[in-house]
Amino acid sequence: MTYQGERARSMESENGRFFEVSKVRIGPDGHVSDVLWGEVKADADKAVGTSVLATALEVVDAIHAGAHVAAVFPSKDRRAERALVVVEHLDGRQCIAFDGQPSPGRNLSDLDRLAD
Repeated sequence: MTYQGERARSMESENGRFFEVSKVRIGPDGHVSDVLWGEVKADADKAVGTSVLATALEVVDAIHAGAHVAAVFPSKDRRAERALVVVEHLDGRQCIAFDGQPSPGRNLSDLDRLAD
């Protein structure tokens, strides 16, 4: 598989790769349309490369391919806190959302926004 941006290198599987989402753009339908993300070394919480803009579809593809994707909320102690998962709607569309129940101060609306 090959992808744009941060994930441009060809790989058979995304297993063992970790990405952090630091900013989102919410589309008119209320779902995430774009993200700012970068790959990190899970054992060191250290960036592998620079953060890049990606579509929500790229994130969906990465999750389906086995990557772990989590959000980083604005704070002084930057760390990934909530995992993102793929949600399928009744009409077949897929989007990304947080795994689990809503958490005060740790929802999509609490992430930094990408400028339009």
